[in-house]
Amino acid sequence: MSAVTEPTLKQGSSGEPVKELQRLLARLSYAPGQADGIFGSHTTEAVKKFQQAESLVADGIVGPKTWEVLYNRTSQGSTSSRPMLSIGSTGDAVRNLQSALKASGDYTGQVDGSFGSNTETAVKKFQSRVDLVADGIVGERTWNKVDQIAA
Repeated sequence: MSAVTEPTLKQGSSGEPVKELQRLLARLSYAPGQADGIFGSHTTEAVKKFQQAESLVADGIVGPKTWEVLYNRTSQGSTSSRPMLSIGSTGDAVRNLQSALKASGDYTGQVDGSFGSNTETAVKKFQSRVDLVADGIVGERTWNKVDQIAA
């Protein structure tokens, strides 16, 4: 689908365009819930988090500007070698993140590869300190700042 022809969507909308929106949000790890084509509260929250992270008006309404940024991010995201991380993420990427945040003094917990509430708190603290939106979600912008402190 092209961003130019996408309809404006909001809570209560339904159909294929909503499924497309949900798939794009999920690809960026914004957890809109199942791609069922129903724009409910989970999708609204995911849209607002995405809009806030992208410095858009976080109103939960998906208009032309939100579609444009969403498509740009998902096409850029495909070249990224690092996953988006948030509560519930596990693995080596989380360990790397925890190690970097420990080195910066933002994280004091165990480097265990499990993204829990302590890691989320450390991420938010770090994001605030480096002038990012403190949402606790580690996306490309946060990874770039983590790289700067690790260098």
